[in-house]
Amino acid sequence: MNVYDTLSASARQWPSRPAIIDAAGTLDYQSLWREIEALRVLLARLDVCEGRGVGVRARNGRAFVIGALAALGCGATVMPIHHQLKPDELADMLVRAPLGFILDDGCGTGQAGKAARAMELPGGIGLRFTRLDGPPMPLAPGFENAAFVRFTSGTTGAAKGVVLTHRAVIERITAANRGLGLTCEDKVLWVLPMAYHFYVSILLYMQAGAAVVVSADYLAESILDAALGHQATFLYVTPMHVRMLAGEGSGRALPPSLKRVMSVSSRLDPQAARDFLAKYHVPVAQGYGIIEVGLPIMNIEDAAEHPEAVGRPLPDFEAAILDDAAKPVADGETGHLALRGPGMFAGYLSPLRRREEVLRAGWFWTGDLAHRDPAGRIVLDGRTSSVIHIAGHKVFPEEVAGVLDQHPAVLRSRVTSRPHPQLGEAIHAEIQLRSGSPPTTSEDILQYCRRRLSNHKVPASLDFVTSLDLTSSGKVRHG
Repeated sequence: MNVYDTLSASARQWPSRPAIIDAAGTLDYQSLWREIEALRVLLARLDVCEGRGVGVRARNGRAFVIGALAALGCGATVMPIHHQLKPDELADMLVRAPLGFILDDGCGTGQAGKAARAMELPGGIGLRFTRLDGPPMPLAPGFENAAFVRFTSGTTGAAKGVVLTHRAVIERITAANRGLGLTCEDKVLWVLPMAYHFYVSILLYMQAGAAVVVSADYLAESILDAALGHQATFLYVTPMHVRMLAGEGSGRALPPSLKRVMSVSSRLDPQAARDFLAKYHVPVAQGYGIIEVGLPIMNIEDAAEHPEAVGRPLPDFEAAILDDAAKPVADGETGHLALRGPGMFAGYLSPLRRREEVLRAGWFWTGDLAHRDPAGRIVLDGRTSSVIHIAGHKVFPEEVAGVLDQHPAVLRSRVTSRPHPQLGEAIHAEIQLRSGSPPTTSEDILQYCRRRLSNHKVPASLDFVTSLDLTSSGKVRHG
């Protein structure tokens, strides 16, 4: 089983149907396949081969899809890289992931000291090919048929490289579409970063023969423009986008073609869903997605009446709400959300752990707390980890604090979240300065962060404090 072959099948079945509609225009499935094949042949000549790691760094659009699938066609293992990663973040990631090559669309700075080769694809799309130093070695040694490696977050020890095999990707997108029911008649309006959602969402749409309409950006006005201009049928967003669209003031309606909206990434505020429904007359269905499992839970049937629920497991999946001893809790009681089903991850790359070492009695513990309502719907209550959700991105407080603590004037820092009307959550930092340090302003520290962190990881607010709460071992309490 190879993900590359699913695109080949789609090109044969729907050659003239639109595959991607982006800033460069419309690309049908046959043309998309030709460009992927052309790049695959070129990459093979450049020593991209089975098991080698290829980083793909590009903005939303055809370049990302073509680069990732061409590398998979060579037998390589692909590591999607968000185009807004800063050099320090990428450098730290490369220490833990032995990539042989990077493909990028020029969206970020190149690798220091590395010469990039320009590639012009038949459709006029430009990509840069960079060969990295080091002996040839597989990206995910010991994991047979590895297709993707994706780090769960930034550059701290908490981040783990999740390994997905070709079989797992195909199994999970097939299972997810049993719930979504997308076909070649659908036009999916795409807003989220492809680097974080490619191996479930984008590949699912293309396996189904749907058209992927890439929004110019994530703003409400652009989403409405794309939905109306292309008569979108399905919108896949985060709670942030739901709130933004519900509060959009132009008075424009979504097109009658739009039948479904799904919100993922973090808990959806039920009132935001009700406001959206009242304004656009389309219910917002929550979906529960997680990189280790896929998209196993959806609120398809009860979205309008029960927007607080993430729904029920899809037919191929099982979900359990467990206590600390791994025993099921009664309906209505909060416990740990655990999942199992097809398409599960193979293991973690950094540190190396196989799936069997992570699961507990066959269950994957998600780190989220949830309960079942009387009708069997799952409702999220919170999370056991300190991860912060910002506009579809997951941010670990420890990573942000690690950068803050490197500032010469900072003794220690504490990073937490605060509610934000648009982003869902915003990062707040408390700073304890070093005794006798030179005068330092909030803006000085924030500028320091902006040079070292992706934009969504930079604190939105900052306070100077005289002391911070420490654990018994002397560590700052985060979360």
